[in-house]
Amino acid sequence: MENETLRFSPKQRQVLTWWQTGCWQALICDGAVRSGKTFCMGLSFFLWAQHDFNGRQFALCGKTVGALRRNLLTELVPCLRRIGMEVRENRSANTLTVVYAGHRNQFLLFGGKDASSAALIQGSTLAGLLLDETALMPRAFVEQAVARCSVRGSRLWFNCNPEGSEHWFYKEWIEKAESRGALRLHFTMEDKSGAAAGDPAAV
Repeated sequence: MENETLRFSPKQRQVLTWWQTGCWQALICDGAVRSGKTFCMGLSFFLWAQHDFNGRQFALCGKTVGALRRNLLTELVPCLRRIGMEVRENRSANTLTVVYAGHRNQFLLFGGKDASSAALIQGSTLAGLLLDETALMPRAFVEQAVARCSVRGSRLWFNCNPEGSEHWFYKEWIEKAESRGALRLHFTMEDKSGAAAGDPAAV
C-alpha cells in the first residue's frame, strides 16, 4: 500500500482540479457505482480545504456516520496520510482534525438519515460541505447543510445517484446545475479506466 501509485482517468482528474479554476461554486458527480467518483471527490475535497483555508470547519455527510466511514473514509484517510496529511480522528465526537502545509482544519461528520437530522448540523458555520449519496438524504437535511456554508469562498460537493428524473435533487440541482453555478460530471464505468485493480481510485 505504501508504494501504491494512484492513477486517475481524465474525468477523475477533472474532479481533482475543478476548484482551481474559480468558475464553479459546486460540484455534482452522479452515475455508475465503483466508477471512482467517491474516492476522487473525497481526495479533492481535502486537498481544496487544506489549500484554501486555515482554522475553518467543514462537514462530511452521509446517510449515517457509519456509512460515511465505510463508503469514504476507510479508503481515503490512509491515502491522505500517505500524501503527508496529519489526520487525527475523534470517533466519539465524530470529527477529523487535519494538518497539512501549515493549515489546520476540522471536519465534522454527520448522518442525514431523516428530516430530524437537520437539527444536528444547525448552528454550524462551514467553509465547505461534501455530501456522499446525497439522494438518500432528506431534502430538509441537505438544504440545512447547504445553508450552513456561509464562509466566503465556501463550496459544495455532491455525490449522488438519484432514482429517476422526478427525484427532488435531480430537479433542483442536476437540471439546474448551470444556473446554480454547479459543475455536473456524469460517471460511467469507463471513467475508472485510469485506476489499476486494487487502486483506491477504483473505489
